[in-house]
Amino acid sequence: MSIRNIIEITILFSLLVFISPKEEKAEKFLSSSFFEGPKEIKSFAASSHKIINTKCLYSHEYNIYSLQGLQNDKEDYEYVEADNKTKIYYNFCRNTHAIENSTFVEDNNGTLVRLSGSIDGEGESKNVWEESKEGGVLISLVEGEICNNSEKYSVSLDIRCDADKDGKKFKETVEVTKADSCKYNILMKSLYGCSLKSKYLLLKLFQKFKFLFAIIFVLFGIGLCFFGNRFIKYAIIGICGFVGCYALTALVLKFFPNFITKEGYLFICLIICFVLGCVIGYFIRNDEKMYILLLGAGLGYFAATFVYQIIQNHVDFDPEILYYACVGVCIVIGAFLAWKLTKYIIILATSVFGGYLIMRGVALIAGNYLDEGLVIDLIKSKEWDELKEMRNGWTYAYLGSWIVLTIAGVFIQCKNNKKKKNKDVEKDKK
Repeated sequence: MSIRNIIEITILFSLLVFISPKEEKAEKFLSSSFFEGPKEIKSFAASSHKIINTKCLYSHEYNIYSLQGLQNDKEDYEYVEADNKTKIYYNFCRNTHAIENSTFVEDNNGTLVRLSGSIDGEGESKNVWEESKEGGVLISLVEGEICNNSEKYSVSLDIRCDADKDGKKFKETVEVTKADSCKYNILMKSLYGCSLKSKYLLLKLFQKFKFLFAIIFVLFGIGLCFFGNRFIKYAIIGICGFVGCYALTALVLKFFPNFITKEGYLFICLIICFVLGCVIGYFIRNDEKMYILLLGAGLGYFAATFVYQIIQNHVDFDPEILYYACVGVCIVIGAFLAWKLTKYIIILATSVFGGYLIMRGVALIAGNYLDEGLVIDLIKSKEWDELKEMRNGWTYAYLGSWIVLTIAGVFIQCKNNKKKKNKDVEKDKK
């Protein structure tokens, strides 16, 4: 292996790890007994006691919201009511330090009252989220203690989007009002009331122009899945185009989120990145060793998504570090196996990639697709209940169709490859 090959592989590996899902969180994808998460940490457990059903992530048509940046491990936030100087202690994504299993607590003349949070152990009550028309999220928190011997205390949280209110600056905007003595309405402005951008902006674009992208994905996927080995040099150019399109666009969205403010700009970025990827593919199409390693690394990256979801249930380790370790190991193993199994890797890789594109194109039209990047983010955040809620028959249908397409692609390509060899043998005899 030449120094050039080593440098190219290192750059590819770094890029794949770099564009992998990171801090932004969201929802959904695979679920079975392997993917439900460890039973002992079914809920957020930022202290020794579990918080009850406190989801901190919300997704509505790829508008993703996360309150995790507001979590304070060291101490609770405080709000002093102007009329009677009563203190309210509160926190996000974890229990308050004032009372276990609560997120909002009122200190009424030395008596601590649980305003939100279940007192029934692992109760079924959950926080209810919805998108706000004013821009942000509305959350009806789990009810608290009994109030006035009849109803329970309740807290409604209205977090408005304000990109200038980062960190703890949101405390300057907190307003607490009461509909009655038992119902608290809390308004605040924060950066975390804004939907997340980066790669989710690209997913939203795919969904908005789903017919266009569905046609592109399906047509290219069919060619790749069933004829990839036959036209491998063209396939490499196309694969590099798609990978470059995704990778480079993700980098632009991450580092220059305010640069792409309109859909037209994002389209231009996609086209430019696709062309750059194709140019790279054009220059490596004749370097068999290089593109074999790239295909193997790509398969390893795909495999890492599933390996991570299984391993994280059985290893007590930092989810972020574990994920990157899985990605790194799987990419290295994939590249190594590709190097040793050159004869088979082209057919397998093109069938897997092509089958995925076909399935993804169909999913754009049929809907109910659970994006892989979103589930990785949820797993890192230990949102097991959210994952469990999102599983449905569509999950298994899409996964099953991908497997069937991959098997069909391998079978057809092997069959065509055998026919080609037989014809070549006959020509040699003549």
